[in-house]
Amino acid sequence: MSSNTEYFYEFEDFCLRPAGPSLWRGNDLVSISPKALETLVLLVQKKGEIVSRDELIETVWKDTFVEEGNINYTISLLRKIFENKELIKTVPRHGYRFTAEVREISKNVGSPVFNPDRQSEALAEKRPFRWVFALVSTVLVLSLAGFKYYSRVESATKASETQPAQTSEAMQSYLRGKMILDKRSVENREEKAIDEFQRAVGLDPTLAIAYAGLAEGFATSAVKLPYPKSRDTVAKAKVAAEKALALEPNLAEGYLVRGWLKRNADWDWLGAEIDLRRSIELSPKNATAHQRLAQTLSVVGRHDEALTEIDIALDLDPISEIIISARFPILEARGDYDIALKESEDFLRENKASNPAARAYATFLFHNQNFQEVIRFGEGIIVKNDGKASFAWASLLSAAHYKIGDVERATEFLKQLETMAQTDTKASYSLAMNYAEMGRYDDALRALQECLEKHEERMAWIKNEPRFSNLRSDERFRRILSEMNLP
Repeated sequence: MSSNTEYFYEFEDFCLRPAGPSLWRGNDLVSISPKALETLVLLVQKKGEIVSRDELIETVWKDTFVEEGNINYTISLLRKIFENKELIKTVPRHGYRFTAEVREISKNVGSPVFNPDRQSEALAEKRPFRWVFALVSTVLVLSLAGFKYYSRVESATKASETQPAQTSEAMQSYLRGKMILDKRSVENREEKAIDEFQRAVGLDPTLAIAYAGLAEGFATSAVKLPYPKSRDTVAKAKVAAEKALALEPNLAEGYLVRGWLKRNADWDWLGAEIDLRRSIELSPKNATAHQRLAQTLSVVGRHDEALTEIDIALDLDPISEIIISARFPILEARGDYDIALKESEDFLRENKASNPAARAYATFLFHNQNFQEVIRFGEGIIVKNDGKASFAWASLLSAAHYKIGDVERATEFLKQLETMAQTDTKASYSLAMNYAEMGRYDDALRALQECLEKHEERMAWIKNEPRFSNLRSDERFRRILSEMNLP
């Protein structure tokens, strides 16, 4: 092979340049992390053969510690770049296979001017000559219409065959932050993820997706913080989301997090729906976007549409605990208690250590008036937790004991809940349910008013919560709904 001959791989409307490497779509250099590029090169060069996870680790992550999630996320990132077309197939228990038709071509790159757009005559006919790579080692900045950031493209010499160091490091920090945030088992995951996202935007202030990650980190962190820290953290999330969309107006992740903030922080249901639908339009197979749209639609009473969206999310990601859990409030709002009880029982059977699964099961036992089983099951959970009851379990067990006339135990759990409510609006929201069921309407509405003023995110479900049925005719309750823009 001549030293001036270079090989390229064409598939769909992409061209992969192994030397470097780099990935092109038409005239545009695709922004992609180095590890994702190395993974793609290996998959494409295998041309339909199965690439095992061991081979990926040995080739791409050699001499580097790698977790299971690193490979999963890298494959997910590639699929997103390919707009979720089925170009990379998972072969269960074996690995991955690249399924697109690949054309291998060669090009002499020794001439003074080399244009990767003209890798084949067919492509040359479709796309006009817009730019050239200079032989000397310089950086050519392409102005991309519709973008507010620049893709730096270097010449076709050895010095220019890798992405700029800062951009590569920034993308790696973003990916680390994303993987941390997606792992709910990681201690202090929000803080650790935020640190990575902040490092990414520090390295590359034009990396829009890193700002979207930062917004997600702040938004996730805000849910766990007391007021007013939660309010200040939400404000940071909003700034980061707007920055992401200012840099990249067509960033699906930007609309995803901004829409979620509009739902949770602003109670702007229509604005949230618009942003989430835009996110889906840009990335149709993003399960989280469908999940969040479903939750938004259910809040305003559009339960059938919500169920359709959550089922789409489950088709896309059938093993996500977050998405499975998000289906239960929608079934609850529809009054589908029997269906939800069966599904929650199945969910719990497959996820015995899952607290969301346990809470869903107990909730629908309660709605089906099986109070004795709620008590047996719930108090068993508390024993496993060394006698500590969270606000959700204290609320449910107090209510179940109250329903069977066990006032002493009901009062015991209620007092625990009242203590928690002094410092936690999540507990205040649960406490309002208990007060409503006991006929203590003034106390219930006082607790809800506090949650309203402190913008407790669980207030989003107030219109649909069955345990507030005794309050629906109260003018004060309807006024709270009005202040939350709920019809």
